[in-house]
Amino acid sequence: MKKFQGFVKNFVQVATLLVTGSILAASPSQAATFASSNGALEFTNFSQSPLNVGTGTNVNTLAQGGIVQAQATAQAFFVINPPVAFNLSLTEAIGQGRDYLGLAESEARVIGDFVVEASTSFAFDFTAALDLNTFIENPPAENARAAGDISFVLFDRTNQNVLDFFSLTGNLTTEGDNDFIALQKSDNVAFNVLAQDSQFGGNFEFANALVQGSLERFFANKTDLTLIEVKTNKAQVQAPEPSTTLALFLGCGVVGIAAVRRKK
Repeated sequence: MKKFQGFVKNFVQVATLLVTGSILAASPSQAATFASSNGALEFTNFSQSPLNVGTGTNVNTLAQGGIVQAQATAQAFFVINPPVAFNLSLTEAIGQGRDYLGLAESEARVIGDFVVEASTSFAFDFTAALDLNTFIENPPAENARAAGDISFVLFDRTNQNVLDFFSLTGNLTTEGDNDFIALQKSDNVAFNVLAQDSQFGGNFEFANALVQGSLERFFANKTDLTLIEVKTNKAQVQAPEPSTTLALFLGCGVVGIAAVRRKK
C-alpha cells in the first residue's frame, strides 16, 4: 500500500517528466539510433468504490546484433478503498553499428467492476500522459520507431455495450512520414487540461501530450459497469531500415478485453 501511495503521490511529477522527455535514461545524442515510448495514467475521485478490481502487465524485449539495448517496464495498481488506479508503461531502445535490431514492448492495464443504483451518476477524474521520441544519425540506413496508446472504455455489462471511451494514440517513424498524435473521446468525457507538443520531420522527432479530464454519466436504471483501461508502448531501432511497418502491440488492447467481457 505504501509503495502504491508513493506512485500516486508523484504521478503529476512523473507525467511532467514524460512530457518533457527528461525521464529518459539516455540522451538521443549518445546513440546512433534511439527510440522511446512512455505512458502513464491515473484514475481518481470515483463517485463510488468498485466491487472487484484487476490489474495486469506484460513486457517483451529483443536485442540482436551490433551494439543494441532494449528496456521495458510496466506497473499497475487498483485500490478499492479509497478507489484509486494507476499504471505506468516505459519502453526504450538504443542501437549503434550495423545489422542490429532493438525492440521493447510493454503493456499495463486496470479493470474495475461497479454497480450503479437507479437515478445515480457515475463519475471519476483521470490524468493521462504519453511521450514519444526518436533519433537517428544516418538516414536511410538507420530507422527508429515509437508508438503508444492509452485507452479506456466504460462498458455496460447489463446491456452489453460500450457507453463511453477515451483514446490517446501516437506514432513516430524516423525516417518516414507516418507521424501523428491524436485524441478521441465520447461526449461524456471532458478535458480540463490539455497540453500537446510535437516535432515531425528530420533526424530527431518527438510527440507528447498531457490530458487531465473527467467522465460523468447519469443512470436512470440500476446498471452493472466495467471500467477497462489498457496502455501499450513500443520502441524499436534497426539497421538497416526494415521493409515492414511497426506492428501493434502486445496483447489484445482495450477493445479486445471489452469484447471478451461481452462474450461472458
